[in-house]
Amino acid sequence: MHFVWLQWKETFRASQWETKLSIKIIIALVSIYFIGAFTFMASMAYPAVFKLVKTREPLEVINSALLFVFLLGLFFRFFFQQLPVTNIQSLILLPFRKAQIIHHTLLKSIFSGFNLAPLIVYLPIAISMYKDDYLHAEVGAWWASLTMITLCLNWLIFLINKSNLFFGITAVFGVTIVASSYFEWFDLSLWVGAIFDDLVLHPSKVVFFVFPLLITYGAVFFFLKKQFYLDKGLAPKREKVSNFSLSFIDVFGKNALFLKNDLRLIWRNARPKQIVLVSFLFLFYGLVFFPQEIYRNQPAIMAFAGLFVTGGFTMTFGNYVPAWDSSYYKLLMSQNISYKEYLLSKWNLMAFVTLFSSVLATPYLYFGWEILFLIWAGSLFTVGLGTWITLFGGLLNKTPMKLNVKAKAFENTQAFSITQFALTLPKMGLPVLFYAVPASVYSPWVGTLVLGLSGVIGILFKNKIAKWVTRLYKKQKHETLAAFNQ
Repeated sequence: MHFVWLQWKETFRASQWETKLSIKIIIALVSIYFIGAFTFMASMAYPAVFKLVKTREPLEVINSALLFVFLLGLFFRFFFQQLPVTNIQSLILLPFRKAQIIHHTLLKSIFSGFNLAPLIVYLPIAISMYKDDYLHAEVGAWWASLTMITLCLNWLIFLINKSNLFFGITAVFGVTIVASSYFEWFDLSLWVGAIFDDLVLHPSKVVFFVFPLLITYGAVFFFLKKQFYLDKGLAPKREKVSNFSLSFIDVFGKNALFLKNDLRLIWRNARPKQIVLVSFLFLFYGLVFFPQEIYRNQPAIMAFAGLFVTGGFTMTFGNYVPAWDSSYYKLLMSQNISYKEYLLSKWNLMAFVTLFSSVLATPYLYFGWEILFLIWAGSLFTVGLGTWITLFGGLLNKTPMKLNVKAKAFENTQAFSITQFALTLPKMGLPVLFYAVPASVYSPWVGTLVLGLSGVIGILFKNKIAKWVTRLYKKQKHETLAAFNQ
């Protein structure tokens, strides 16, 4: 209770706690909507499998897919689960045992939204099992085992996030499982399905799931305890800085200094590396829509998909300009530099990555020239107009950036702004409008041409747009400096 009371005080003594509270209320309302949607879909899963699969019991089909559900859960947890933060450096000076603080942190993590899976996903299926004449003990054992596995995943994510060795082992294991199933080398999911099938037949075996739960908790506990020293796990990491000249960047003239700085920032820090990884994953976004014939006659969806394939880096990196430089922004602004050149360096970086992504997207030719040209037209829009809209949105984000802390879901609530949220409308809506209207009235090729020309016009007027955005940044310069100092 001591920790709960201390955190309660910390919450209401923090700066801008009213804003944080209102944002959390909004997030809670949105979460309730998605919880209802997922619960509805989960309640329809068992009847749907019953109708579609006639050769096997519905529960056997669901059990055989559980391994992939666990792997998918780990994937989303790694990128989006926000691990609980405990101010250890303050608590370690108080009369609390280390074990108490670690137990509090681990138990606090149970209240993550990802741990609602037993209630919003597995419980509706369990209710369907009960309606299908399964016994109370069978349903209870199945649901309890999945709840314990969910908690195992919750604590495993500590090891995955904090240990490079464990992360590598988990990544290799996950890729091996997916690849072996796809290429039909061996299918571990069938073995996992057989374990849960046997559990339903023998509900008393649910006690065996307690052991991996205790082992996982114990492993994470002792791992954190080994790091629980001011001169070890809590001390700042000292790493050898890798220096490289990047002399080939000098062809960009005055922008070269800033470009070199951004490239080194990406190379040396965890947060920008995460942005690069996420933007790479955006390249595969089109695989969700382009193979489906049902979307070919929906211009808005096609434009949306085409834009996302190459625009991932701009949408993620650009939103945090100038927050990327928040730790040395005062030094940067005290130098004899051109603010316009500073912004143009960011534009050059985003434009280069976007055009490079359009080259990597060439395999989409498999779906036809129409798709490939749509992707290239979307990249032109991103370079010509999307970059500037994103940079303007970044101006509204005045929260300092922690470069070596990976982003988690809803981590940066101070960066939330209604104006910034409204800027997503032109960023997403304009390309859809430029493509969808001509494509509906005339043909998809005309829509592609209009979308591409809009980007070309933006490139032609680049200097005028840069001057306008520079004036806006200069007006906000002192407010940004003050915000970065908090």
